[in-house]
Amino acid sequence: MTFVDLRHIHRLALARCAPDVLVRQHVRADMPHHVVAIGKAAGALLDGVAAVHRVDSAFVAIPEGYRLPSASANVYVGGHPHITRASFAAGRALLDYVDAHDDILFLISGGGSACVEVALPPFTEGEITDANARLIRSDLAIGAINAERRRMSAIKGGKLAARVRGRAVTLVYSDVSTGALHDVASGPTLPGSSPILVADNTTLVRAVAEILGDAAVTIEKQIEGDVGDAARLLAARARALKSGQILVAGGEPVVAVRGGGRGGRCSELAVRFGLECGFPALFAGSDGVDGNSGAAGFVLPRRAPGAPAGWQSALERSDSYSVALQMGEPIMIAPTGSNLRDLFLVACL
Repeated sequence: MTFVDLRHIHRLALARCAPDVLVRQHVRADMPHHVVAIGKAAGALLDGVAAVHRVDSAFVAIPEGYRLPSASANVYVGGHPHITRASFAAGRALLDYVDAHDDILFLISGGGSACVEVALPPFTEGEITDANARLIRSDLAIGAINAERRRMSAIKGGKLAARVRGRAVTLVYSDVSTGALHDVASGPTLPGSSPILVADNTTLVRAVAEILGDAAVTIEKQIEGDVGDAARLLAARARALKSGQILVAGGEPVVAVRGGGRGGRCSELAVRFGLECGFPALFAGSDGVDGNSGAAGFVLPRRAPGAPAGWQSALERSDSYSVALQMGEPIMIAPTGSNLRDLFLVACL
């Protein structure tokens, strides 16, 4: 097993868990025929629904750079991770669409918190923009971040569903902790609608386990919390592997942005794992985007544990990419349209 094989496994898993593929399994004939799709996977989710279900009209709010729908829709491209003027324009158009239709099928995925927004008085658009910028640079867990976002929003926290005059149904392609569907896109329709889980990080991890068969050693619980703790956990579990086994895990460790460097969760996790363990490994986002690194993540070859000189100062200025680049190779792919958090693979040769 080589690190090139780990890349291939990552690609296979993303293909199996593609939103347009998985969402079809959850569409029922009695679901509404007016559709609102929000988030990074909005375009793919709408295409999947339209392939098996009559769609009379559709509204899509999606971050810039992600797959747009092939199906006919009113499409608004907003910001991510920062809320922009386009995000507020998308929010105003979204409220108009919802107010004009009785029954709505909502397709919700991660990234929706930033790409579509409406300020809840007395908060202003400027206050929301500034608060979001502060929150995404913090080391707060996503639940705490979204609690603050919901307080200031006229969409989040079920407020969008509350505007629906008739029936609201929600299909969720989740990028948050297991069971926390209200945190996907800050929960625009939860509470207030009937939620159905399409996929989450566990779906992705189990897909890899199926691909690997007997070689897989799986950590079912999502890995969250401090990125340093996550690296030590993965290293400890990796050292317990037998020859030929591959550790499969996923989740979303917390990394505080402390400076203006280049990097993301996966590149910092790769560095911190490399300090602890020299096994071949892959750390990659399912959406193809790792912070501001320009990569999806990193693969590390077999190597002696340790990191290049100056790694501590680099991490202090949030420049994990430059260190990871000296330890391994970046995964350069286009945004995938998937969004099921991060995937971690460690091989014991």
